[in-house]
Parts: sequence; C-alpha cells; structure tokens
Amino acid sequence: HPAVPRGRVAPAEPLPTRTTAVRALLATRADAVRLRNRDAWLSTVDPTAMAFRAAQGRLFDALAAVPLSDWSYELDPAHAEEADPRLDRLHGRGWWAPRVTLHYRLTGYDRTPTAEPQHLTFVPRSGRWYFAADADFASVGRDTTRGLWDGGPVLVVRGRASLVLGHPASLGLMRTLTADMDAAVPRVMAVWGGDWAARVAVLVPSSQAELARIVGTDRDYGQIAAVATAELTGAAGTHPVGDRVVINPATFGRLGPLGRRVVLTHEVTHVATRGATGRAVPTWLVEGLADYVGYRGVTVPYSVSATELQTAVRAGQLPRALPADRDFDGGNPELPQVYEQAWLAVRLLASRYGEEGLLRFYRTVGRTGGPSAAAVEQALHGLFGTDTARFTADWRRDLSARLG
Repeated sequence: HPAVPRGRVAPAEPLPTRTTAVRALLATRADAVRLRNRDAWLSTVDPTAMAFRAAQGRLFDALAAVPLSDWSYELDPAHAEEADPRLDRLHGRGWWAPRVTLHYRLTGYDRTPTAEPQHLTFVPRSGRWYFAADADFASVGRDTTRGLWDGGPVLVVRGRASLVLGHPASLGLMRTLTADMDAAVPRVMAVWGGDWAARVAVLVPSSQAELARIVGTDRDYGQIAAVATAELTGAAGTHPVGDRVVINPATFGRLGPLGRRVVLTHEVTHVATRGATGRAVPTWLVEGLADYVGYRGVTVPYSVSATELQTAVRAGQLPRALPADRDFDGGNPELPQVYEQAWLAVRLLASRYGEEGLLRFYRTVGRTGGPSAAAVEQALHGLFGTDTARFTADWRRDLSARLG
C-alpha cells in the first residue's frame, strides 16, 4: 500500500484509483480549454459548490480571447496537503489536495510553457471526483497562482512585436502600450542585439492589487510603473520561462510620453537580457543596464533623470558603496535614488570601456557562478584590469563631478 504523504490520514479509497480519476479530471479541463468546450470544463466542478461553479464559468469565459497554444496540468500525487478538520467540515471527509502545476503557452510568445503552482482541492461525490476549490490554503501562504483572466474578461491587442492583454476598461491604454512597445523593441535590439525573441507579452491589470496577485508576491509596487517577470530555470538561472511585462496602471498612468518611453524600454531590456542574467549578476547591474538602455538617445538634464541623487550629492550625502540587492526593495523610501545610482554606475562603465565593453562585462558576470561580489570582482579584473574598490571610488568621483 502506498505511503501516506506528510501525515495524511489514509484514504478509504485506494490511492491509484483516486490518482487516476483526478488525472483524468485534469485532462478533461485541459481539453476543454483547448477545444473551447464550456460544458466539459464545468463538468469537472463540484455540483454542490454553486458559487465556485459560477466563478469557474466566468473564468472559462474570460479566457476566450487569449491565444493559447498549450494548456495542461501536471499532477504529483506523492505530495498532498495534510488532514485538516476545517476542510472536513467544509467539503466532507475524503477531500484531497495533491500538488498540481498548470502549464500554458501564449501562442507565438512562449517557447517553453509557463509553470504555475495550483493549490486545488478535489472531492468525491457519488462515485466521482470533482474540483471543489482553489483557495483553501491561501490563508497559510499557498494560494493558487492567478492569471489576468482570474480578474475578469481579457481582451487582446496585437502589435508588430507585442501582445498586450488586459481588461475591457483598459483598452485605450492597451492600444497606447502596443505602439510604445513596438517602438521600444528596436531600441533595445540596437544595443543588446538580436539574440532574443524580439517580441514581448504585456499584461495590464486593473489595479495594483491585481498586479500583486498576478506577480504572486507581497512586494510594494507603489513606486514602480511596470515590472518584468519570469521564472528563471536551469542551474545558472539563465533559462527564463514566462517572460511578461506587467503594468502598474495607477503609476504608469501618471507618465508622459518620455516617461513611458524610458520605462518600457527599461522593461523590454530586462526581457532581452534575461537569458544572460545569471544568478551572480547584482541588481545594480541588472537595473543599471535597463536604465542605461532606457535613457539612451534621450537628452534629459540630471535635475530630471537623477533628481533624488543630485539632491543628496549636493547636500554632501555621497553614497559610499554600490547599491546592495536589498536596496531595490519596493518599500525602500530611497528607491528612486538607488536606481539613479545604478544607472550612473553602468553609464560610467560604458563611458570608460565603451558599450561593447559594458555588454561584455554584463555577459561575463552572467556566465560566472558563485557569489555575486566575487563574479563582479573577477570580471572587473579580467576585462578591465581594475577591481570593485577602485571602480567604486571612480564612480563616487564621477557622481561628484556630474551632480555636484
């Protein structure tokens, strides 16, 4: 008899039967999405959970316009949630919550399927298994990953190099984003080159709260207009899956044309460079390069592009060290200054060693394993004959000269 995972009470029904039934249920749901069969989708939902059943119907309808080339589920019956009297009372005894992963691809944009954890609860009813809930474990930090379609109907606007998904109320912004993204992609290619897909999927949630649900984090996005997200796989973290640019509508809406250009070029740079951004690349280099490309070709005075940092430097508050990864936390009240520091550090690299030298440095650090500080030190020495201490001192002098 199979071992009962994580202390669960042994089920009355043999495990293989339950596993086979739930795997078939998930296959039915996957086929229903691919074949656009609403009845088949709802046939898998617990008939006694009327509110949840209605929500699942809305979810299916919201997916109608989304271009999907794959939608499938992976079941891991060896890992399941432990017994919980609360859920016994809610669903009846015998419920099961094994590990499930959703895999899907946006047609023409995802080379590898995106993998999203699903915390689903299944229940036996009259000899059949049904899908009964997807939020039973949210209160303990294990909520199902939410897509844009969980927030309501999704519309799609296509550009030459972009696919923008959002809700009907965001249609005007989506059209603007399509044009802006189509302009941003060639700007990034002019710097980074063409060793990436050169097309970008953009999500436009209706609020910052929906953005946080989609991204799946409790990070504070109040100061951020957009964020590029992906799952980094592979031993070196250089195989991105599910690259998306997600817009923060309230903050993004306050930007003018120049601000939109800088922000979107910045985010597209993250998408383009993701495959070369190994785990050793420090955040100051990642964000600094994105801002370097974002501001390239734009003439803006430092009083606008480095307002916070210029104020600090003129007040005698020169940063002592390059920004640490933790400084880029969304809740940091000095976040704008941190980004400005990173941008001017990367700009110094480009002015000293040329754009080609900057990109070679970035890729070299990305290929290096081990701690970030050691990777940067090794690349600075190997490529430029300097070290972190000397580069930091040069950067501080450069800040004084530029902003003082």
